[in-house]
Amino acid sequence: MISIPQPVFVVGSWRSGTTITAKLLNHLPGVCIAKETGFITESLHLLQQVPAASALTPLLAQVNSWLQTNGWAGRVTIGGFRDFCNHSGLHGPRAFLYYVWTLDCTQPFRELRFVGDNTPLYVLAIPQLLEMLPDARFIHVVRDPRDVVCSTLDLRFGAHNALVAALEWNSCLGAWLMAERYLDAGVFTSFRYEDLCSAPAAVMQQLSEFLECPDGAAEAALERQMRTPAASSEFSKVAESAHHRNLSNPLSPARVGRYLKSLSAEQIREIEVTARSGMLAYGYEPQAAGLHPLATEDRGRILQAMIRDLCRRLLFRIRGR
Repeated sequence: MISIPQPVFVVGSWRSGTTITAKLLNHLPGVCIAKETGFITESLHLLQQVPAASALTPLLAQVNSWLQTNGWAGRVTIGGFRDFCNHSGLHGPRAFLYYVWTLDCTQPFRELRFVGDNTPLYVLAIPQLLEMLPDARFIHVVRDPRDVVCSTLDLRFGAHNALVAALEWNSCLGAWLMAERYLDAGVFTSFRYEDLCSAPAAVMQQLSEFLECPDGAAEAALERQMRTPAASSEFSKVAESAHHRNLSNPLSPARVGRYLKSLSAEQIREIEVTARSGMLAYGYEPQAAGLHPLATEDRGRILQAMIRDLCRRLLFRIRGR
């Protein structure tokens, strides 16, 4: 009988370090964390109806569109899904998710202990994920919002305004802090991206123990990460993207604090007054004084920022960026 792996999600805000975390986790024995699969929240109503044919056909089309756009090698088919169900003994939404997650996996399914996903914004859908996968585990990555915003501003898919980006960081962190209140203690762990960069051995040991790996697995994973170029891993296509170029670079404290050179003083202040509570909760020290816009009922300021952000997003889309 085939042993069924347990699902695990790597979550956080955009640009928080979930991708490098997933790449590191894949060097642990029996762990396969797939590339991002944003279709889960987009197609939740269809997933919940699997294996009904009326849901499966449109779901396959949506998933393949996502896989093609995001550089996956494999594609889903009805025949492939049926074969996977017969081989694994799984059915329903869990079977479909496992089928997708293992499309580009280099390890045999029978050897996997954990299989999952590193779509950061699934942090906003943890209750829905638990409805489909009640045994899921969660790894949360948090990063200084100033660096998150700095890394997000000029991306096609991200916010283009510091205030809006900081509000999004707040939403993701708030969703996680609420999840910690209802998740069982043994099914989640959390760490700071800055600690991964400055003390990777300690963070990898934390993750290795969380995923019940044998002694020495964390050290061996870091050694494999240093020896294995991004181009030869499951994340090869991801590493070709401009916003994931750091996947090929070693973990280093030099990755931290880029905002000091790239953001204006006003942008830094905007982020710090908006994200102050979350920053303090995770040991980030804001320098600017001021109150969150909602604390002073300055909704007009938020509305103006959102309108400017929306206009820039539309402009980027029109230009095809």
